[in-house]
Amino acid sequence: MKRKLLLGVLALAALGLAAEQMRDIYKGTLEERVNALASIQPGLGTIMFEYGNRFTNAYYAAKNGNWALAQYELKEALEIQEVGEITRPKRAEALKSFEEAYLVPLQKAIEAKDWEAFRTRFEVAVAGCNGCHASAGYPFIRYVLPPAPMQNNLDFTLKTDPIQK
Repeated sequence: MKRKLLLGVLALAALGLAAEQMRDIYKGTLEERVNALASIQPGLGTIMFEYGNRFTNAYYAAKNGNWALAQYELKEALEIQEVGEITRPKRAEALKSFEEAYLVPLQKAIEAKDWEAFRTRFEVAVAGCNGCHASAGYPFIRYVLPPAPMQNNLDFTLKTDPIQK
């Protein structure tokens, strides 16, 4: 009986070691290494944390007339969104739709340096964001604009123009 128990424990340990080795990004076949990398990619919860911070920062930059920073923060939000589209392909269509419906109009308001248009479009984007969360089965995730920017080490009050492309 003890021998069977010991063999069972050793078999489980061997399986655990094999599984751990399969998750090692530096060992194994190319396919095993790629699969190991794929298994550690961030979920949308992690991605949305940065997305929300960038979205908030864009608002406060635009509000203060730092249009280049608003443009930069929105561009960075889109870049992290692309990570979500790749790592969570079943959400890619919804993310792209959100971009077209809400972020492109924000980009246009930034390029025009139009605070009122930006503010209005930002409010519409927030409603769209919360609607997307609800339709994806997460109605308890509700974005609310914080009372201050997410980063306190950036000067949101610089008066800048958007960078011409």
